[in-house]
Amino acid sequence: MKKLSDVLKQLTIPLHLTLKDGLAFWQEKVLLNLLLVTVILGFFTYIPSFILSLREKLWVIAVVDTLMYIFVLFLFFRKDLPFKFRAVGIPLISYILGMVLLTTLGPFGAGPVWLFFFPIITGVLMGQRQAFQAIFLNLLTLIGIGILIHSRQTDFLLPLNFKPWFLALENPVEKWVIICLNFMLLNVVSTLSLTTLFSGLQKSIQAVAESETKYRRIFENIPDVYFETDMEAKVLEVSPSLEKISLYTRDEIKGKSLFKIYKDLKQREEAITLLIANRAVKNHEIHFIDKDGRISCCSINAELIRNKTGEPERVVGILRDISEQKALEKEKKELEERLGRSQKMEALGLLAGGVAHDLNNILSGIVTYPELLAMDLDPDDPLRKSLEIIQSSGLKAAGIVQDLLTLSRRGVITKDIIDFNELVSNFLQSPEYHKILSFHPNVTVENHINASVPFVKGSFIHLQKTVMNLVSNAAEAQLGGGTIRISTSNQHLDSSLKGYDEVEKGDYLVLSVEDEGSGIEPEDLKRIFEPFFTKKVMGRSGTGLGMAVVWGTVQDHGGYIDIDSTPGKGTRFDLYFPATRDLPLPEPEAFSLESIRGKGQTILIIDDVREQRQIAEILLQRLGYETACAASGEEAVAWLKEHKADLLLLDMIMEPGMDGYETYKQILSFRPGQKAVIASGFSRTLQVKQTLELGAGQYLKKPYTIEKIGLAVKAELEKP
Repeated sequence: MKKLSDVLKQLTIPLHLTLKDGLAFWQEKVLLNLLLVTVILGFFTYIPSFILSLREKLWVIAVVDTLMYIFVLFLFFRKDLPFKFRAVGIPLISYILGMVLLTTLGPFGAGPVWLFFFPIITGVLMGQRQAFQAIFLNLLTLIGIGILIHSRQTDFLLPLNFKPWFLALENPVEKWVIICLNFMLLNVVSTLSLTTLFSGLQKSIQAVAESETKYRRIFENIPDVYFETDMEAKVLEVSPSLEKISLYTRDEIKGKSLFKIYKDLKQREEAITLLIANRAVKNHEIHFIDKDGRISCCSINAELIRNKTGEPERVVGILRDISEQKALEKEKKELEERLGRSQKMEALGLLAGGVAHDLNNILSGIVTYPELLAMDLDPDDPLRKSLEIIQSSGLKAAGIVQDLLTLSRRGVITKDIIDFNELVSNFLQSPEYHKILSFHPNVTVENHINASVPFVKGSFIHLQKTVMNLVSNAAEAQLGGGTIRISTSNQHLDSSLKGYDEVEKGDYLVLSVEDEGSGIEPEDLKRIFEPFFTKKVMGRSGTGLGMAVVWGTVQDHGGYIDIDSTPGKGTRFDLYFPATRDLPLPEPEAFSLESIRGKGQTILIIDDVREQRQIAEILLQRLGYETACAASGEEAVAWLKEHKADLLLLDMIMEPGMDGYETYKQILSFRPGQKAVIASGFSRTLQVKQTLELGAGQYLKKPYTIEKIGLAVKAELEKP
């Protein structure tokens, strides 16, 4: 029986339609069922009807029945024919049979039933409009038969043994009218009801289909992931966009547990706890592991669905990949921190620069006068040693001032070609290096000086001081002993490298200093380069400016800093300096006092500080020059309008009144080509740069020694 049922079911399955096709599928299904029922049951109806028609010699009925049954068989076994063609066949059969039976057997036979069925099945298979056309055809048929009854126009059929039923009745027209009116009333009401139902159903199905198509399109194209899971995290439904986040396809995830892609199952337990407590979660962060093992950060908005008894049944929600957003937020935060550090260092630098300028003016006497006094003493004079100690102390103080200038980003005054390998090697043999190790006897140093292109442009003094500060810092971090590793290497970056600084692409000489010490706490790492932020032993290994000097030097050399530090395990500083393939210049000849003596040339000293004018005047006169002094820019301009000078020794900052740049600019207006040497307590500033561009040839940083001022003045005077 089941096999027979399966065969019959198979016979009524549409060939090319599915449930997704909506009403078209069901119309095809109805048609196939009608044809199947007609083929099976119609056979048992056709046989007695055919025999009876032969017995009563009703040839017309016999022929019509036979043709109709054959036509039904044809339609049933040709499912490949167009639906419209087959759909027209059933109503047509109903109409023909109804009209023939009504004509021959009258209203008490099966004719009215077939005609009644005609518009109904037309509406089911073809729609409301065609149904009402069928009703109209029924009406015309009934009117036509009524006319035949009234006019008795059927007598010509008598020779064919066809005698209509109404010829044997009295008052056939009145009876026919009553029968027809009742028939049409019921026919219209039933057909209208059924076709309205089917029409509305068709519109609803179309609306549902359009809505389903729209939401299916959204479901398949949304960048966020829609998901449904049961309470055990088994995936019931998920959108294709999951593949972008997890690299798993829908087929690989659907029906499976989400447990395998959670990075931490505790996060899921937290989400479920929140769901049960609040019925929903918003912007809850969870980390997933994709098919390749990469971790992505996602935000979940989910809702808990309960069954009729109120028990949690499933979870539905939206999953959004926020990894890129998190990365951008992190990058923004890092940029803000870098900007904050730069602004803080800039503000401190301005303060340090102003202090350094004033200190340089004060230190000029401490550095210069001992040297001048010592020149007049015998080599064995006991005062000579005391003067040398005073000068040495002054030079050390000047070194601290130089640190302040480095911090103020005005410390690099030379751009020589430096062999960094040689610089590090020289430092490892220097007194400063041995002094650091003397405080830390349990610290050993390994060096790997391997840079194949060791050249950078910059200041030897500043760069060596940077190495010294890093080594000192590393030694202080290993109070119990350890190893410091110093290395140089070359690195080419095809793209930027994100670290403590963001290192731009390019070719670099990398200085690395690594220790095995206590490391740097994250909160300290943010302040490591601030002036006077130190955890060293003050007075032994620094003034608190060491790392600030490192930062300023790296910035002035166009470099970058990266720091890798783990508390309790150690720290590694990587300093990136732009590499150059230019070669260093040969060493200058040894200095001698006779080589820098003048020939009586006149030098105008322009400085607003009286002590500075006196120091410069004594040094220059000792070197064989004639001198004149001016306490301001205005005084210098007035003097030069009456006199001539072979060279100007020009201070940059003079208050109140004109500064060095404006003074030199006015002098050039009436003394074009006037030679000048700049002397300043600052290192290079914008004013210095502008003055050099006007024609000043040398730059001399205060406090200066007799050697420095002699070399600068002689070099400028010997220029064409």
